[in-house]
Amino acid sequence: MAKRRGTRTGVLDWWQTVLDETKDLVDDSIDRLRDDDDDRDDLHGDIDDLKRAVAELNSKLDRLASERK
Repeated sequence: MAKRRGTRTGVLDWWQTVLDETKDLVDDSIDRLRDDDDDRDDLHGDIDDLKRAVAELNSKLDRLASERK
């Protein structure tokens, strides 16, 4: 016959599981927020590079257009 666990032990095990899962959720959320901040910084650098490339392209197009005339 299977042993029956005490109600108190079962509740404590359940509560420990809830606490562990909550801690994992909070830790994962914090990690994702930190990762998002890093991505945002990288994105700003990419935007600056893109703006620079577009400015260079516009300059080349203006030069080519003026040479055609």
